[in-house]
Amino acid sequence: MTDVRLRDVAREELAFLWDDLHDAQCSAAGERWSMACDRLVERIKALTQLVGPTPWDEVQIPLLVNGVYQRIHDELGIPVTVDMERVARA
Repeated sequence: MTDVRLRDVAREELAFLWDDLHDAQCSAAGERWSMACDRLVERIKALTQLVGPTPWDEVQIPLLVNGVYQRIHDELGIPVTVDMERVARA
């Protein structure tokens, strides 16, 4: 598998992990947080360090509104900007 293809696969997996994190948070008691969320965040962080951040407009709106997307990237030292006006319109 070429490096380019491997990178594409890693980016696709990262997008799926964001979906999984959203689902895990929705399934957590009181829709707050769970150990499953923590495990997914660690996987998101590992892949993000390899392939860069998933664009914010490909992440579920609740993860943007509650700041999870921004916090994860902040913890990695990766600057991200979310257009909250566009998020609000969505």
